[in-house]
Amino acid sequence: MKLRLQFHWILAVFAVSACAGTCAGQYRVMPGTLDAHGMPTAPARICLAASGSGHCYAPPSDKYAFGLEPKAQTVGNLNGQDLVLFTASFSSGGNGHLTHLAILKQQSSDLVDLLPQVQLTNQSEYKLWNLPQFSNMPVLVTADYIWDIAAEETHFSAHRYHIEAFVFDAPSGQYVQVFHCGTLKKYPGLDDVDAVKVLDAEKPAILAKLKKGLAN
Repeated sequence: MKLRLQFHWILAVFAVSACAGTCAGQYRVMPGTLDAHGMPTAPARICLAASGSGHCYAPPSDKYAFGLEPKAQTVGNLNGQDLVLFTASFSSGGNGHLTHLAILKQQSSDLVDLLPQVQLTNQSEYKLWNLPQFSNMPVLVTADYIWDIAAEETHFSAHRYHIEAFVFDAPSGQYVQVFHCGTLKKYPGLDDVDAVKVLDAEKPAILAKLKKGLAN
């Protein structure tokens, strides 16, 4: 399964490079600069379609260049402005990669990220849930693996997962973390499955923690 993961990643690099500068509605999504080995040296960007090379958002980092597999999709609306989920990944060529998530809105002709820093490994899962009982904005939930080396877990074996939930806070105009916790049970890793699936199984517990967290 890890070999399939690497093969799919290589195909994705070529696919993204081939569609550099394509338009997605009112936005343009552009992959980052790659070196001769296909590794990113500069981050991907999402730009307002009419802005040329300015008025763009790029994942900030002094350590990783999130230049691979950039994707954008409209996920909601805030005060008449589209909210756009933008993701881009980093890899140094090994078995793992890291993905940066941003929820963007247009503000004063710029794109502003409403999330705190959210970065997930390739052994993770995230979802945007519509939960009107908690918020009229999409709720972001994430699950990323906890590597218990003392228990002799291997990288892609079954793991417990660290879950976080982010809800839009109207007074600050930002998404805030409402709670974080670890799962009690282990879920299969990439040795055994093609994609991590944690959040649907944990949804009842997540909803209970959201209710408690938002009540405080």
